[in-house]
Amino acid sequence: MSIKSNFNLKKWYFDGVSEDGRALICYSAVMSWRMLSVQYASYLYLDANGQAHSESRYRDAPLPVTDGDIIRWEDTKLYIKGEWRSAAAPVRTKLHDSEEGYLDWHCHQPAAHCHIQLRDEPPITGFGYVECLEMTIPPWKMGFSELRWGRFAHPESPVVWIDLRGEPNRNWIFSGQELTRNGEATDTTVRIPESDTKLIFAGHTPIEDKQKIMEVVQSVIGWMPGFDQFTPLHFLKAQETKWRSRGTLTTPGQPERSGWVIHEIVKF
Repeated sequence: MSIKSNFNLKKWYFDGVSEDGRALICYSAVMSWRMLSVQYASYLYLDANGQAHSESRYRDAPLPVTDGDIIRWEDTKLYIKGEWRSAAAPVRTKLHDSEEGYLDWHCHQPAAHCHIQLRDEPPITGFGYVECLEMTIPPWKMGFSELRWGRFAHPESPVVWIDLRGEPNRNWIFSGQELTRNGEATDTTVRIPESDTKLIFAGHTPIEDKQKIMEVVQSVIGWMPGFDQFTPLHFLKAQETKWRSRGTLTTPGQPERSGWVIHEIVKF
């Protein structure tokens, strides 16, 4: 249904949380616009003291390598090397498809066994998550003013949610392979009415809280002159907040599951 757009973004997201709550989030992406292209990579690290650290770089950023049910990603300039071994079946859906472009969401690993090394920090070993977004429509043309996203990477009962508030409201909640379109996702709870499943998360520890889109765009305009003029101001000024929390999943007739939750809200 979509036609060719002069905007294209392919963005990989990887994460992992250790038993002690240390968390590492990694990004690897390539963005194209008007025959120009730039790659970037970055990470967010939540250390054992609850302090967040981040670093980004642009140009010549590596993309992941897939080998069966294993995904590996390494960036020698950021001193990161990670491996994610799938612990749950992938899920995929199109979040948008119109004449202006599409947004394809592919969650390669809703739950994974991960081992991630950052510099000389103790490795992150535990459960992780991997997804990839590919979009040809500028996101501000999709008609949402607020985005909530999160994942509960439990190997027996993974939950992933995407909630777009705007005109109209839209959400997607995957519980394992099952997709719900009429669930509820807030900053503390995810509810799936069909199965009476509830994921409640508390103890939010911030990983990031800033105008991240503004930061990225200001960094890429050296390779994409004019891209800041192409991007609406309200989108540039979006406030993005990301947390690591402790989650408990309950479904009648099934054992209670607990684990770490990574989730975010972006306000445009």
